[in-house]
Amino acid sequence: MSTMWMIRAEGGSLYDDFRERGIAAIGWTNFAPHVKAGMTREELITLYQSIEPGAKVKTAISGASQVWRFMNEIKVDDWVVTYSPANRTYLIGKVTGDAQYHPELADFGMTLARPVVWTDKEVERDSLSDPSKNSLGSTLTIFVVAEFAMQELLGEVPMAPLANKAAPSTVQAVWNSQLRCEIWCAPWAEKRIFEVRLRLT
Repeated sequence: MSTMWMIRAEGGSLYDDFRERGIAAIGWTNFAPHVKAGMTREELITLYQSIEPGAKVKTAISGASQVWRFMNEIKVDDWVVTYSPANRTYLIGKVTGDAQYHPELADFGMTLARPVVWTDKEVERDSLSDPSKNSLGSTLTIFVVAEFAMQELLGEVPMAPLANKAAPSTVQAVWNSQLRCEIWCAPWAEKRIFEVRLRLT
């Protein structure tokens, strides 16, 4: 079975943004422009220290390690979950693509993003067992969800709708790949969407 990752950037405040944009993302605005998939953890730590020379060693290691996991360890078809402290709900989805740098989302704290198909149903935190709630309580931005907690979360969500979403229509595929309307600014993108809609009708 695929791994499940918790991605909770900005303390969970990006929950609605993740769902609306069809992504899971992290920030690291100053660091992200220089990050490339395949870089080793050591290379990222060195890079972090060169960009933030005043950072403590532990901070550099922690930050670089989080970015490394997001870029290299998370795989397409892995599960992802994010949490809203305000609503006390979890949102579950599946990763559908590689990490990419998105400078246009820097102001929103989502500079590094992966496309995700999110389920419609949210999982109430109070519906989970205490062991699962405790295991999901880490304050890390990214971590692997324990197997028993993953099974409990997946048991709360209907899988059929997600399976249908995993094979989107052509228009939906373009929508997801372009990270929704924020990236539809270019005239060629608008023209292509219009042409696709004409073909489907």
